[in-house]
Amino acid sequence: MIGSFLTQLIAILATVTATAQAETTIDADHYANQTPYGNAASSAIRQAPDGYRLTFVETVGRHGARTLTSSARERRSLAIWTRAKKAGQVTDTGEGFAADVAAFQKPEQRIGYGNLSEIGAVEWQGIGRRTATVYRDLLAGAAATGDGVVFKTSPVQRTVESADAMREGLDSVVPGLDVGEYVTDAPRLLIGNGASPSGNRVTERAMTRPDVVAAATDLLEVMYAPGFVATIDDPVAAALDVYLLYSTAPGLAAETSVTFAPYVPLDDAAVLGSAVDAENFYQFGPGVEGEDSSYAAARPLLDDFLWSLEERLAGGSTAAVFRLAHGETTMPFAALLGLPGSDVQVPADRTFSYADNPWRGYVAGRLGGTIEWAAYQDDGGRALVTVRHNEQPVRLTSRCRETVPYFYRPAELERCLA
Repeated sequence: MIGSFLTQLIAILATVTATAQAETTIDADHYANQTPYGNAASSAIRQAPDGYRLTFVETVGRHGARTLTSSARERRSLAIWTRAKKAGQVTDTGEGFAADVAAFQKPEQRIGYGNLSEIGAVEWQGIGRRTATVYRDLLAGAAATGDGVVFKTSPVQRTVESADAMREGLDSVVPGLDVGEYVTDAPRLLIGNGASPSGNRVTERAMTRPDVVAAATDLLEVMYAPGFVATIDDPVAAALDVYLLYSTAPGLAAETSVTFAPYVPLDDAAVLGSAVDAENFYQFGPGVEGEDSSYAAARPLLDDFLWSLEERLAGGSTAAVFRLAHGETTMPFAALLGLPGSDVQVPADRTFSYADNPWRGYVAGRLGGTIEWAAYQDDGGRALVTVRHNEQPVRLTSRCRETVPYFYRPAELERCLA
């Protein structure tokens, strides 16, 4: 029975997104940074030069798919619907909205707002399984010698649940790993809004673009009569509340069939998703040209990556460090490292746009997304580090000089990322 349920769950997840490869993922449904990670069959690594063997792996990842973090958007949306219903201004399509919200809230209340869904757990089990598969020799050696595996989480429950799921995936391939008590690392893994005053001003411009206002109005008119929509004080905020329900629902596909797709035309989702991306770009992404406030708070996390690497290369007994955090952590860390797509800022007199900027929330901030360093040493103790983003090899910012393609000396990382 359990095996059958898991098979069905993986099939559901596969329909949401069929690959973990950031380079090839298509944002067809425009879920922005709420895009579920998926459960790919395998992942890719770069082979180290001859004479080098894997000695250390460390990651930071966003928790998996989850419920809404609170009921606030549902309550606001229902308040508008109730007002429209009393005024006789709900469309035939909009009639079903309140019932859909009620149905959606049942699994949310059972799971708890902000907690991991079944799909979220399967996502991290898959990441753990693939990690243990591609790095089997290192982890099997650690299990044999007693070298440790460290898990660090934020204080938020969904990161702990993601860590538990990853451990299950690791253990399914390499049982017997020495995993101690999880370390709660709030200072490094809970990162707040880093937007500068100029970033906030540009975000406001992005949210009030004519195409965003038009998309918000069009979405609301699917549910309500145009005359009623004209009375809504902030139509963009109201539409974004419905859009977030739409973009969160795929992560709960194992618990409910509610999708909110009937209320969100795909063209409107594309525009509203771009507005959400603009906000995240200035709060947690590359941000305004010449400024670093949007990603500077990730520097303590970088320091922890460098320190953990140095400790292992000096003979430490920790073979792997797995950090479970949030999109507000992975997005600025990707920008700090200058990962592909997270390396282009925007001048203060312009606004972030898909047309001329490669940053995308479904890559930099996706649910379950990971950033990984893997370190290799030769017999002389010299080390090389390679980086993966969402389980695919990537190059760092052009400031970093490669020793061979995709591989960097630790000293070079300290120099170029400082």
